[in-house]
Amino acid sequence: MWKRPIAGALALVLSLSLLASPALATETKDADQQAPAASDTPPAPDTGSDADTTPGTGGDKNDSTPGGDTNNSTGGNNNGSAETPSTPEAPAEPTTPTTPTTPTTPERPSTPSTPLPHGPTLRQDHVRYMEGFENGTFRPDQKLTRAQAAQLVYRLLATPDNGTGACSYTDIAGQWYTQPIRALCALGLFDNGGKFRPNDVMTRAEFIDLLVRTKPISGSSAGFPDVSSGYWAASQIQAAASHDWISGFPDGTFRPNSGLTRAEACTVVNNMLGRTGDAAQATRLIALGLYSDVSASYWGARTIAEASVSHTAAASGSGESWNGVDVASMTFTPGFHAAGNQLYYVAWTGKLVTNTTLGAYKADATGALTQTAKSYQMTNVPYISQIDNIYAWVGCEAVADLMGLKAKGYAQDVTIKYFLDNLPRSKSDPEKGFVGSPYVPDTSKRTRTTIYPAKLAEYSNTYCGSDNPCADFRGASVTDLQRELLAGNCVVGYMTLWWASPYYRTYNIEGTQQRLVSNNHAVLVCGYDPNKGYYISDPYNYYNRGQVHQYWENAKTFEAIWNARKVGMVIR
Repeated sequence: MWKRPIAGALALVLSLSLLASPALATETKDADQQAPAASDTPPAPDTGSDADTTPGTGGDKNDSTPGGDTNNSTGGNNNGSAETPSTPEAPAEPTTPTTPTTPTTPERPSTPSTPLPHGPTLRQDHVRYMEGFENGTFRPDQKLTRAQAAQLVYRLLATPDNGTGACSYTDIAGQWYTQPIRALCALGLFDNGGKFRPNDVMTRAEFIDLLVRTKPISGSSAGFPDVSSGYWAASQIQAAASHDWISGFPDGTFRPNSGLTRAEACTVVNNMLGRTGDAAQATRLIALGLYSDVSASYWGARTIAEASVSHTAAASGSGESWNGVDVASMTFTPGFHAAGNQLYYVAWTGKLVTNTTLGAYKADATGALTQTAKSYQMTNVPYISQIDNIYAWVGCEAVADLMGLKAKGYAQDVTIKYFLDNLPRSKSDPEKGFVGSPYVPDTSKRTRTTIYPAKLAEYSNTYCGSDNPCADFRGASVTDLQRELLAGNCVVGYMTLWWASPYYRTYNIEGTQQRLVSNNHAVLVCGYDPNKGYYISDPYNYYNRGQVHQYWENAKTFEAIWNARKVGMVIR
């Protein structure tokens, strides 16, 4: 489903300028392979993958593809990419617009010429008004666009207009932001005519003006040296400052025509609403991977969590205490996560595991794991040989994989031949598919006849319905491996044949020469015991054909090879 000086930041009234924000402070910112013979001479080991390759670790955290989750995202990127709004019908994925720019005119943009006597009715509950992108990021330091700002305010309205009223902006039709902008226009929060410029960066002054119109306030402050009395938004900025919604930069300026970031926008809105967040709960959810690009140490982690999680809250000291947080509706980063002194587990579905037994662990109502046993062994692994009948001499990775899939309840009707024959293929790059044939070793001793974990996981997940329980596990520590095994999962481990020390050969990978492990062999690791070691289901039963080849391998031998390579694929 992990991914604070928060208290201090709050004490300083984190705002548009957000003294705690660095962005604002600076303003810009491989024994030789033998071919199998029709005799009892054992064939050579597979030429599989190893840790000397450049591992693919999955999705790019800097993925610029915009979008939102099923709850509809308010996110955007520096290219003005839109997020899916919380409308009854999901709109088509927006195209990437041109790079947003700060409006060049300092005049009052697209807002009514006279202030409102009162604002719209706002929701009193702590509703979620900011969301991330479908790739799991929040992009806290990206500038807020005008369309995103409209969506943000729209979500805060208790009784929003349906957005069908008259609105003559010429650049908003048929987009995710159409309804929010129309709704705010109907309420008098925006002017009605010309261009709205939805993908432009919203300036600090524009944002404050919008918020003051949403929740009218008055008041004066000492002001800012770069906001003259005649500036179009001077009174709004002074009022916001007097109510501690905002504060200036260390040099005393406000910089009204500069943009503000998504994290800063959360802070200002939280200040406006009197929402402070629950430090402990925010830390836990951030640690669980609420957003992949927001760590618990990020200056705005707490304020982002407050804006991103719907909850009920009660006053607690100088802050608030959350209750009623619906974690079942939230998506986190899959895997194990430590928050405070507790260990949590998020399933491959992105949901926090609660109130259940998970292998050797139990999860309570909060998702905290309690270890009830130090060992766990999968006893339902169906043995499949890569030798008997099929003679897939170099197909160990896929054979081990299919054993694991079946043990976890997937691919029950899939035969090993079908599974092997439909592997994705590549001419020379195992990152792109199986190189060569799983049935025929390479006699040239220069081709890597294997498939690497990321592509194997991608292929395996096609047999798992809508779930994606298989994942690249390269780089995982022994502790990570043990946790997965104790949780009742299994791992396709890229080890060595007969547990020998790794030795190396040079291979041609798409025209480049790479020095890689030659005596590669993949097994299914499906249990752990501190006294017995690791339980292995080994597809290579050449010396005991017709017999199940499952056994305990001592921890010292296993861990030495694992630590030398750290290559595998987990099946959850």
